[in-house]
Amino acid sequence: MLRFRICELAWVGCLLIFGAGGASAQEGRLSETLLPNTTQGFAAISNVDMLSEHWSKTQLGHLMADPVMEPFKKDIHRQFEERWSSIHERFGITLDEMKGVPSGDVGIGLIAPSPGKAALAIVADVAGKLPQANELLQKVTATQLQRGAKRSEVKVEGCPDSVVQFDLPEPVEEQEAARSTLEGSPKPEPAKPEVKAKAPPRQAFYCLTGNLLAVTDNLEIMQGILGRAMGHQNGSLADHKPFQSVIQRCKTDAPKGMPQIRWFIHPLGYAEAARAATPEDQRRKGKSILEVMRNQGVGAIKGVGGFVDFSAEGYELIHRTAVFAPPPYEKAMKMLVLPNGTELAPQSWVPRDIATYTTFYVDILNAFDNFDSLFEELFGQGEKGIWKEVLEGMEKDPQGPQINLREELIKNLGRRVSMLTDYQLPITTTSERLLFAIETTDPKAVAAAIEKLMKNDSTAKKREVGGHVVWEMVEDEAPEPQAPDISFGDMPAVGPEGAKKKKATDEEEKEPRLLPHAAITVWEGHLLVASHIDILLKVVAPANKPDLLADDVDYKLIDEELKKFEPKDNCLRLFSRTDEAYRPTYELVRQNKMPEGETMLARLLNGLFGEGKKGAARRQKIDGSQLPEYQVVRRYLGPAGLKVTSEPDGWFLKGFTLSKEAE
Repeated sequence: MLRFRICELAWVGCLLIFGAGGASAQEGRLSETLLPNTTQGFAAISNVDMLSEHWSKTQLGHLMADPVMEPFKKDIHRQFEERWSSIHERFGITLDEMKGVPSGDVGIGLIAPSPGKAALAIVADVAGKLPQANELLQKVTATQLQRGAKRSEVKVEGCPDSVVQFDLPEPVEEQEAARSTLEGSPKPEPAKPEVKAKAPPRQAFYCLTGNLLAVTDNLEIMQGILGRAMGHQNGSLADHKPFQSVIQRCKTDAPKGMPQIRWFIHPLGYAEAARAATPEDQRRKGKSILEVMRNQGVGAIKGVGGFVDFSAEGYELIHRTAVFAPPPYEKAMKMLVLPNGTELAPQSWVPRDIATYTTFYVDILNAFDNFDSLFEELFGQGEKGIWKEVLEGMEKDPQGPQINLREELIKNLGRRVSMLTDYQLPITTTSERLLFAIETTDPKAVAAAIEKLMKNDSTAKKREVGGHVVWEMVEDEAPEPQAPDISFGDMPAVGPEGAKKKKATDEEEKEPRLLPHAAITVWEGHLLVASHIDILLKVVAPANKPDLLADDVDYKLIDEELKKFEPKDNCLRLFSRTDEAYRPTYELVRQNKMPEGETMLARLLNGLFGEGKKGAARRQKIDGSQLPEYQVVRRYLGPAGLKVTSEPDGWFLKGFTLSKEAE
């Protein structure tokens, strides 16, 4: 089975070459000039030796070189081997066998050769490494023949070297499934047996010509790669307008020279190709997030990509990302109006002892006015008018809050939103704390609207704190919220296809609240919404006068660097004290409780390394029992910053991490 996740590409590439020595690479063709313009997900390393050298200079590189991390490194290597297994199963190449083979540019791409189809391709510059490349192909041949594959050769016009083709046998799991069906107990003959289309034959193709090693599972893709390598075929990814726009935008900001890592993804195209690469019986049933995004105008995002560099420009890590999304927008995509703002410094009440601080501008009223189509898609199966009915019910139902949500609340909110994160000790699965602060244009009107929404809610408790009304959710028996099912391959289902709208009854199981322990108040001109009351009280009613984030040395260092960056106008800024931000997740890994974690990073990693099956219990695959105490790790983690700018054709992001020694 070919399952491919774009977020793993760069890391797999790094793993392939870390520790790989060898001759310096000769100048070769860039991967994007060889792969086709139907490539939906792409990552490339410009020079394997250079990347390895720069990584080893970073503090994270020093950390991973520390003997105390050796058990963890081995376990991570095992994880990547497992993730690589689908590629190994098809191409017969292990990670260890790939080490030391690429010398220069190496790229990998997920390709959609036609609608509903997916292919994978790897291209590598092996200048100076031809013996290693030939040895790799000899091992591949032995592996494929041992598996029962049939070998043949194909000539491609203009290419002096033959393409080696392997016709692969059915995967072992499919053979076993077919065998158990035949050998199982007799079953009643169905009235009309289901006719399934026969899966296309599985093939793998390899070609070593000049200094190019190309591997793919599609002959047409191989022919195109070789045609472009020989200079007599066009249609490369490098010629694709969204790719050009993304890369050119990053180039205008980056210094001359090639970045260490380049990447690109067409979000909907990648999702469709990843879904096509998943066997039909393993795809999620019903409406998928992919379908929702397509219906809601997210196709306006034509491409996302950028550059990543380690130990460069005075930073531990610096990354640039461009989002190419030229207007006009339609449906829910219209919600994404993120105006650049002038005031991005922390508010005068933001305490110093937090892990991260993010502030951004969003047109909240515009987002509200364009929310209807998304709501109807998610909760009304596309039936028009459902959102309007909900709003009318909130205003006119005698049993409801009797509030005009738009006029009484939303219109009185400003455009600036800030988020603080923190955690409680000792670290548990629920240690993380979040606080959202939304500026208001009329605090009294917002407070009155919140009163209407909360006063008849049996789970909301009204409290007085320092002369301010605080509403605390006290539904102790509420089920814990499920971690979001994040998948970078097959898209998670969001509702049964064709399900009919129905009213909830008392007997039906209630959906868990997004923030079951939330606390809400209006304070200092802001609507504060906290995940837990303790972080809200830390701001609203601190036990002692707190030190402020604006006066913090780490924050000032990050702020100084961000002010150097162009463009000066930003719609978002982020400050992260990474030695604090990563602690909850690290401790959960050490406790082998990662699958139970509710931190944002834990949920993301669970999605990345999880099984991708909704409702299935995840098991922790990384053994954290041998990890050192966090105090050993945190001295390698410096502060980080990020800025985002809204531009006519999308957004530009630039972020970095400082060395701990720079503090």
